[in-house]
Amino acid sequence: MSATQHQPSSIPSFLRDVRFLQVIGQIVFAILVVFVVSRIMTDVFAALQKNNLTPNLAFLQNRAGFDISNSPSWYTSNSSYGTAFQVGLVNTLRVVSVGLVLSTLLGILIGVFLLSRNWLVRTISRVYVELLRNTPLLLQLFVWYFIVMLSLPIFREAYTFPPEGVAHIPIRIAFYGILILVIWWRTRRWEIGSFRRNAIISGVAAMLVMIEIGFWLYNNQPSWQSVYANGDMTSSSFLLYAVISAVLIVGAWFVPIQWRGLTLGSSIGQAIGGLLVYFGIIPNSAFRIEIYPAFYASIRGFAFPELLTTARFAEWMAFVGLGIVLAIAQWVYFGRITETTGKPIPRGWYALLAVVIFAIVGWVVVGSEPAPVSIPVLQEDQTVYMPLEEARAGNLLTIQDELQYNPSPLIFRLPERTNFKFIVGTEIQPEYMALLLGLVVYTSAFIAEIVRAGIQAVPYGQLEAARAMGLTNSQTLRLIILPQALRVIIPPLGNQYLNLSKNSSLAIAIAYADLFLITTTIMNQSGQSVTGMVMVMLTYLIISLIIAAGSNWINRRFQLVTR
Repeated sequence: MSATQHQPSSIPSFLRDVRFLQVIGQIVFAILVVFVVSRIMTDVFAALQKNNLTPNLAFLQNRAGFDISNSPSWYTSNSSYGTAFQVGLVNTLRVVSVGLVLSTLLGILIGVFLLSRNWLVRTISRVYVELLRNTPLLLQLFVWYFIVMLSLPIFREAYTFPPEGVAHIPIRIAFYGILILVIWWRTRRWEIGSFRRNAIISGVAAMLVMIEIGFWLYNNQPSWQSVYANGDMTSSSFLLYAVISAVLIVGAWFVPIQWRGLTLGSSIGQAIGGLLVYFGIIPNSAFRIEIYPAFYASIRGFAFPELLTTARFAEWMAFVGLGIVLAIAQWVYFGRITETTGKPIPRGWYALLAVVIFAIVGWVVVGSEPAPVSIPVLQEDQTVYMPLEEARAGNLLTIQDELQYNPSPLIFRLPERTNFKFIVGTEIQPEYMALLLGLVVYTSAFIAEIVRAGIQAVPYGQLEAARAMGLTNSQTLRLIILPQALRVIIPPLGNQYLNLSKNSSLAIAIAYADLFLITTTIMNQSGQSVTGMVMVMLTYLIISLIIAAGSNWINRRFQLVTR
């Protein structure tokens, strides 16, 4: 035998294979984990069975026996544990769904402010982000509930917006709006900082300010009441004002060139404004409007207007659906034209216009359907037939009757209250509002940082190239910045959505009846702790998986496709 020839090994070759050993190790570890978990579960089930608390789902059919503060009308204390669990799930989804939308909008706004060139806006946004990110969410919820919500006034002295009363809106306000719209449309394409743009904008602003000063003096100073609509061109006051205005206009030509447009426009504008008041060209009349509050805030909660759907709502939605279909078709068609020809088409405006037109036409068509001449109403415990308008004038229609016979697809009703409760309006409990505000504000701070980082991740050369091509700021943001920034923003944004949904379980700290609080009550009464915890964990898991799936789908849509 050669000296270099190796002796055959007594260890099989597969036992010397690293991959085989890794698989064996993983199998052994999995067996140990299963063994330990099974032993623990066996001991737990034995202890529960000894106390007659074997985990099962049959207890969900038992009577709950407790009230829920934020419960819908279909839940009472006689409902089952399963129904109570459904109420908790609905309350959690109410917070999570609204919180995701509001936190996204607020986070995007703050994220853009973090990149503002204005030092004050940028600094305030930075303080907002750093303060909220580095403060525990539980502490913020306590602040929102125990400091903000519990400091609101009592029900009878609730804050209202707008304040109830009678308002007089001057007719000249409509003139201001039309004038500003015309000036904006006329000057929007002019170069920023140009002479004529500065002159016109400053002139209109000075004219409006001068008109308002004149009417304020007329309404508050008795000595100035003779000035409005005087029109006496021989008056010494008028001649003095004309001379001063002429001096200001002439002097504006001698200021530095960069300020000449502002000073000249301001001088001419204040002169025109004063003359309009002096000769009474601007009317002093006003509309008288009775104002009713649309929003109430008290220690018992908040009240908002309610929007109700009538029997004609489905017919109106058919028109809206046709408008949406047409809008989608326009969006696709004009998009293909832009891709093939390069011609920019405002397809978003066309799509919106299609939906609005169909909605208006549908509202008119559905609202013009004839109403029944006579309807049955309950009067003195008897059902009688009378004309619809007569029954409405006599307040004999119930809300169900109004929804049945009202010609409009939707009914908008402002809140109405008695001394103790609201009889009309959508009420929101302070616990819900505190939890929603806490989650939205806290999560928006993290989203703001994500948005800032995403925008800054876009190479600056892309912005310079867009400017070199002559794109406007809105086109640059929509076509260049956002499509690239979203690829960086969306993945971490999905994590913040998951955090918001899971952080909603902190509602137990402020006694909001969410999924976790209601399930805890169920577990305390029924003793089914294991089953209750498993149900809560599975529910939050499903919610998180749905959010993650949606985020991943959106992320795939915005990914850069390469060959």
